[in-house]
Amino acid sequence: MISYEENLARFGEQLSFKNLADFRLKKPAKTRPDGIVICGMGGSGIPGMIIESFSEELGIPVPTMVVKDGKIPRLYFKNPFFVAVSFSGETAETLACLKQALAMKGKSGLAIITSGGKLKSFADKYKLPLVLLKHGDLTPTPGDQVWGLTPREASGIMVHGIVKVLKAVFPLKVSPLKRFKPLRLKGFGEQLARKAKDRNILIYTDYSFAHLGYIWKTNLNETAKIPAFTNIYPELNHNEIAGFEKAKGAWAIFWLKEKSSAALSKKIKLISKAIGSKVKNIEIPLTGRNLEEKTWNGIVLSHWTALSLAKLNGVDPRKTKIINELKELSKSTNNNGS
Repeated sequence: MISYEENLARFGEQLSFKNLADFRLKKPAKTRPDGIVICGMGGSGIPGMIIESFSEELGIPVPTMVVKDGKIPRLYFKNPFFVAVSFSGETAETLACLKQALAMKGKSGLAIITSGGKLKSFADKYKLPLVLLKHGDLTPTPGDQVWGLTPREASGIMVHGIVKVLKAVFPLKVSPLKRFKPLRLKGFGEQLARKAKDRNILIYTDYSFAHLGYIWKTNLNETAKIPAFTNIYPELNHNEIAGFEKAKGAWAIFWLKEKSSAALSKKIKLISKAIGSKVKNIEIPLTGRNLEEKTWNGIVLSHWTALSLAKLNGVDPRKTKIINELKELSKSTNNNGS
């Protein structure tokens, strides 16, 4: 097992295909898909959002839809290709979606991405395309924390698992991420944590970084054990800022933005003036040459910030007591038939 901090320092190792083993992936699609449906929950749902956000950069020629539920909604694709993602291989909602996709005859096809568990058994039973996640020389362990990692710490491996599948379906434009140095962001993350300590945190982005705002929110929730919320600019100008008229307590807003966006910086100053002094506005410039680099830098920075807040708050960054209690209560309710 490696620590949360060590995994972050080595995060660049996840951004390649070396942590993957594939089976039955030669021709995963029966016909050319007209849409991609990626099913996943929690930390295993994040990779689908990341793929959707830079699908254009990857050269995915059809729409991408992310399902974070136990049921596939009505589809507007005639021949969708399904991808089921579960880090542990035990996620109930993803298994339910997988069974539903199989009942639909898989339309153009389906593939599974996991480290083992029930999803791997399902893939082997039905001879489905499978990408098996690995992490260097670490041995998979049963349960929610595989190799001692939580799903949110392994987004890089899972994203590359999805890309590996889609590369077998479409001629994607994939290039390795160069000069990726996670440790360079540690100090900034610690600084952000100190500024936001003991404050309610909001994460605001423009539409192009909405996926990143959500990832920041969930990392702060699970790792730092604090409520955090996200919204999109300029939509928030038409509703959310009105809530500060009667807001109580101390607040911090993390503004995730393009480094060169002087126009947004000007707007932030106007919004700050309108909201008043009860809110600490913190601009976070996203660095990188393209959307993909900015996304990965932003994700790692969110982890450093959340980990630093966990330390300041004296909580275990990996354990999620309330989530685990809810799972046990759900099991008990199901077993009792109520």
